[in-house]
Amino acid sequence: MRPASLLFHAAILLLLSSSFCLAAGSETYKDIFAQGNAHYRSGDFAAAERAYRTLVDGGIEDGAVYYNLGNACFKQKKLGEAIYFWEKARRRAPGDSDVTENLQFASLFLVDRLVVPQDPFPLRLLERAVHLFTFSGESNIVLGLFVTVNLLLGLSFLVRRPRFTFWMLTGICVAAILLILFAGSLAWKIRQEKHFRQGVIVEQKVDIRSGPGTENVTVFTVHEGILVRVKGESNGWMQITLPNGWSGWLPGTSLRIL
Repeated sequence: MRPASLLFHAAILLLLSSSFCLAAGSETYKDIFAQGNAHYRSGDFAAAERAYRTLVDGGIEDGAVYYNLGNACFKQKKLGEAIYFWEKARRRAPGDSDVTENLQFASLFLVDRLVVPQDPFPLRLLERAVHLFTFSGESNIVLGLFVTVNLLLGLSFLVRRPRFTFWMLTGICVAAILLILFAGSLAWKIRQEKHFRQGVIVEQKVDIRSGPGTENVTVFTVHEGILVRVKGESNGWMQITLPNGWSGWLPGTSLRIL
């Protein structure tokens, strides 16, 4: 057998084995997810949490898993963990009303009532529009629009008919405008992902200190479930800012990064 033929057969075997592994992995995912659901329905919320965490620890990034895991944690009165996983679910399914309602309901149980000035309506509208799609979904839209613009440009050069060219140019303008808007929204998401890390307090009660270490003075105390912005870290400590502008340091184990 020739070397090229050997390479071809090896590639086929690799492709088949990869397909088999993906299928097997999918079946395992479905089984574990079903087990978690069964435990949840029977009232064994701790077992349901373990099943869902197995999927998360295995690298499954799925909104339904995070949503159910948040439900299991909430049933065990783990408010911080529940809010953390619901926030993870919201980032993967921005328009899911169940996730939004659960987060609103959970906010009623927060100990800390922070007075935060509301952003102007245009800013709130812009923020809502930017987070209307997930990161991967918006990436696919940008890619699709980019291909569409180039395809229409190619057709307009190939077909030299006035009426056809007019509609092609109209389509190019519309697609180009949409491409700019979605590309700008995607760029904003990337900037937020890189420079505006967020986290959720998962410890029941945490002292926020003036510096990274227990030798520093306590400036205020927060409780589980609060969404904070993470500004930096040092020796296992995280520098955070609350929505009302208060800032300080806490142990990294008290916080889960989103």
